[in-house]
Amino acid sequence: MKVKFFLVYIAAAVAFAAVSLWVFFSRGRSSRAVRTKYRMGGVMLTAWAMLSACSCNGPVQVLCYEPVVTCYDTVAPTDLVTVTALDDSSKVKPADTVKVSIRNHSYTKYICRITATDLQDALIQSVSFEVSPDAATADFEFTLVATDYRGHAGVTVAGITVAEDGSESESVVGTTYLNII
Repeated sequence: MKVKFFLVYIAAAVAFAAVSLWVFFSRGRSSRAVRTKYRMGGVMLTAWAMLSACSCNGPVQVLCYEPVVTCYDTVAPTDLVTVTALDDSSKVKPADTVKVSIRNHSYTKYICRITATDLQDALIQSVSFEVSPDAATADFEFTLVATDYRGHAGVTVAGITVAEDGSESESVVGTTYLNII
């Protein structure tokens, strides 16, 4: 079956080449040549589709290509971190309250580290907090410690996983910046 369609395809290709030469030498002015060329192109496409269809193995399958799989059920993003000052700005002063909000949390324990970006990531403050597994949003507030540092500060929030042997491991879930003024 494959050989038969392959021979038909080869014959159609030779006929298509001959008709293409006819169109070329008539400089596209012969409508009969152009119409024949279109018909031969259709015959070639049909022969190629039949050759593809008969070369597949297995159950009924039209073509040998993998079907496109589209998944509409996407995974909801987890651990969406927002860090702001109490007035919802990114500017804080020492002794101001800093709000940490984590939507769709996946850990029960978090650690928040504030580091000075200008001083090779020197640690300014580290605060850990625990979240109820039932809460949809983890909200936590803490007071920024007194510091002489002024400028951009990196805020890294990491989720803490406790293993069976009691050891803890951290996974960074969000990084943002605050401006200490």
